[in-house]
Amino acid sequence: MSTLAFEIRANEGCKPQPILTWDSVWDSLTGYADWAYAPASETYNVGGLRAEAALETAVMLCLFSDRYCPPTHPLAQYIRDGDPRGWWGDGADLRADLGEAPLGSLLWLLEATPATLPVAQWAQTMALEALAPLVGQQAVVRVAAQAQLSPPSRLNLAVQLYGRDGAQIYARQWDDLWREAISGPFWT
Repeated sequence: MSTLAFEIRANEGCKPQPILTWDSVWDSLTGYADWAYAPASETYNVGGLRAEAALETAVMLCLFSDRYCPPTHPLAQYIRDGDPRGWWGDGADLRADLGEAPLGSLLWLLEATPATLPVAQWAQTMALEALAPLVGQQAVVRVAAQAQLSPPSRLNLAVQLYGRDGAQIYARQWDDLWREAISGPFWT
């Protein structure tokens, strides 16, 4: 009679599993997001890209990807070079039945918006609209945003996200990137 030996690995399925989407890490000195190597604390992701801040990455994608601007938008007249921008994937597979919405924001329209318009109000409205899919997909319960104009060359944008228990789970402010990215009539 032969005996079979089995190794029981009871805890293997309970170990932390890697998040398959990596983080976009904001560098406030350069004003850009990039990827970073996983820290030593991510023992399940050795040699991979950092994957600890999915919500932060989602916020950056929502705010700083250029959404398509329809010709009927009130600021469409300020589009430079006639390019309404947008992400090609929104035209390929957008599933509204799953809570999907077009990716990105219209914040890029503020590059050429004249100073006679309420730029801070537009920025706040655009940020809230861009972050609304996070509520629709139940990643957060509530989104808040504040924009403040700091002439002559700065627009500050602050964002807060709230969880199911009403507690703030995310808070971030962007400022210097506007000074670098925007050089239109608004800033002259």
